[in-house]
Amino acid sequence: MTTRSDPPAGVRIGNVTGGITNSVIAGRDVKGSTITVGGQPTPADKTPSIEELRTLLAEIQGALADLAAQKPVLEKVSPDAPYVAQGAEATVRAAAEKVPAAGDLGPEDAGSVQKGLADATGFLGGILDGVKKVAEKAGAAAEAVKPLGETLMPLLDKLAVAALWAARLWG
Repeated sequence: MTTRSDPPAGVRIGNVTGGITNSVIAGRDVKGSTITVGGQPTPADKTPSIEELRTLLAEIQGALADLAAQKPVLEKVSPDAPYVAQGAEATVRAAAEKVPAAGDLGPEDAGSVQKGLADATGFLGGILDGVKKVAEKAGAAAEAVKPLGETLMPLLDKLAVAALWAARLWG
């Protein structure tokens, strides 16, 4: 008779193509990662101040505005990629508007901020998957989208850290 045993300990991320080297995978603990906030290297695993989170969100919003402005390049990824980028930008903007200048955030708004940041991460992750598919092919389109991938990776890292920081502040 066979007995059922617990599955081995580990992490299942799902269907991941390509490498995840130098990526931040936000869960309960993020250790040893550094992002740049306000031009300064900042440990991702710190408990931030509200002002640091607001600064990070402002940087993310600026990067998303720059990304959304690259409509011709985004269209090489897919016809809907420019609209997905705009959706991510609007989602982060809505989340950032809920972050108070000081003080506490109610549980409903805190959950909304975290969900918005997670949603935006998912939106941009979909664009990055498309970038990787186009970049695997030869030709002008592949060359045109490669810089987009280089822009998306640190942006996704910052979004993951922003969600983590929001959870640490109000979770």
